[in-house]
Amino acid sequence: MSADPGIVIIGASLAGATAAQALRLDHGYDRPITLVGDEPHLPYQRPALSKGYLLGTSGPGALDVLKPRFYADQDVTLALGAPATALDLDARRVRLADGTEFPFTRVLIATGARPRRLQVPGADLDGVRYLRNRDDAEHLAAALRAAGEVVVIGAGWLGSELAAASRAFGNHTTVIDPLPAPLYYVLGDQLGGLVARRHRDQGVNLLLGDGVEAILGTRSVEAVQTITGRTIPADLVIVCVGATPNTELARAAGLHVDGGILTDAHLRTSHPAAVAAGDVARHQHPRYLNPVRIEHWDNAVIHGTAAAATLLGKPPTIDHVPYFFSTQYGSTLEYLGLPTIWDRIVIRGEHATPGFTAFWLDHGIPVAALTIDHQGAADHLRTLIAAARPAAPRQLADPGTPLPDLLPDAPSRTSRDLRAGA
Repeated sequence: MSADPGIVIIGASLAGATAAQALRLDHGYDRPITLVGDEPHLPYQRPALSKGYLLGTSGPGALDVLKPRFYADQDVTLALGAPATALDLDARRVRLADGTEFPFTRVLIATGARPRRLQVPGADLDGVRYLRNRDDAEHLAAALRAAGEVVVIGAGWLGSELAAASRAFGNHTTVIDPLPAPLYYVLGDQLGGLVARRHRDQGVNLLLGDGVEAILGTRSVEAVQTITGRTIPADLVIVCVGATPNTELARAAGLHVDGGILTDAHLRTSHPAAVAAGDVARHQHPRYLNPVRIEHWDNAVIHGTAAAATLLGKPPTIDHVPYFFSTQYGSTLEYLGLPTIWDRIVIRGEHATPGFTAFWLDHGIPVAALTIDHQGAADHLRTLIAAARPAAPRQLADPGTPLPDLLPDAPSRTSRDLRAGA
């Protein structure tokens, strides 16, 4: 047995499994790796849970992060089905709910997030559902097949996808959100309004600027009462009101936590033995003034790969342009960037046509972009945003100008530089 206890990864997630793969295959790490997970399943990818897996067009095998034989072939110890309940960073030990303990030299915390619970009367009735894991998706698919009247609470990425899934099952579907447009915090009024139009065109009853007062029923859901006094019939309510990072283990271990486990730009936490990655990590991003916590597939993969290097003392700086994707009503929406401020939106193409693209600009610099059904565009848009250079609005708006031709030969200057008069 090796004197070096190796690395423990807490969280058999996309970030955790990606880190294990990078440790073995990219860096040739030959010490023990233990992957701890509270679910009994091998690490799987969550985006399909609200898409193909929910609709039955993809099976469990399509969810796997890595081929099942990887873990045995690469000598990765799996400790699944029991969550980590105690973490002693100074003693370098983690204890699981079943009493098992694992020593480590360094630890990666990738404990993810959980759905934020709805706090209204009736929220505990039968028929109120959340979606986070594979078991949730299987139960929700059965409920959608049996439902007739579905209410989705929340019109963010997940709520929009589940509204589309509900319509695919043939259900009468109502979406309730207190904000003036779907994805309002991401897209704003103008672009959020286009998403609203798409929902309504697909037969969704979209109630915006309203909230939930109570869920009505005796033992199971019968209706949803809104703050403005509407009563919406429902036999299934799906709650999509955000996620809460699973920071309890890290906080109890003494790590700095504030809206996620706080890390530097290399995913290092406040303790030298611990690195954090994925949905639970709120890391210092060179592109943004404040630390960011990003819940999406792309971020988990980038974090997992970077965390492996950081664990081995070769910390990369994580400065990627955030990327999100969603499928709704047969269309794919791709969104890049995380703008905190912009002064102009430039539109390319017609909303209902493939290739539609919107650019968010700050002092002429593209800081975010949304594109619909535009295969291959995301890489060009990521490069455009990463360059942080001014772009001509007329060219941005012109569908005849290829995306690779949009970068000018101007020196790179961030919008923060321009606001400061640099």
